[in-house]
Amino acid sequence: MEMIVSVFKQLGVNESLIYQFAVVLVVYFLAKFLFLDHMQKLLDLREDKTVNLEGAAEEQFAKIEKDQKEYKEKMITVNKRLKETLDTKKAEVVKSEEAKYRAEEKEVNAYIETARKEVEQEIAGKKESILKEAEQLSTGLVQKLTKGL
Repeated sequence: MEMIVSVFKQLGVNESLIYQFAVVLVVYFLAKFLFLDHMQKLLDLREDKTVNLEGAAEEQFAKIEKDQKEYKEKMITVNKRLKETLDTKKAEVVKSEEAKYRAEEKEVNAYIETARKEVEQEIAGKKESILKEAEQLSTGLVQKLTKGL
């Protein structure tokens, strides 16, 4: 202990050190109760809020991802339904247009057949008249040839 006292004496420490120490302790406890405790509470509160907000943000992101997945799934199902509806409508239109085409084709074929028959009759009539004329011309030619010889 003497060594400590001698070190203090060499440093020029006197009885005022105890008062100074007491003042420092009083200032520390006053600062602690008036300022540091409130500052620590604020820091703890801020940390709690930021951690809670971070957790809430993660929950919000999870909810957003879930909603996004649901939206994509709904869009896929809607697109499938629309494609199926489009395909059925397309098939119906193709069937109706094909039926119209077949009906028109029958009408055109019937018209062509009647026109062909008319043309064949006309050709047959002209052929007969030409053959009759040919007979008359051939007999006339034969007569001319026989007269001329």
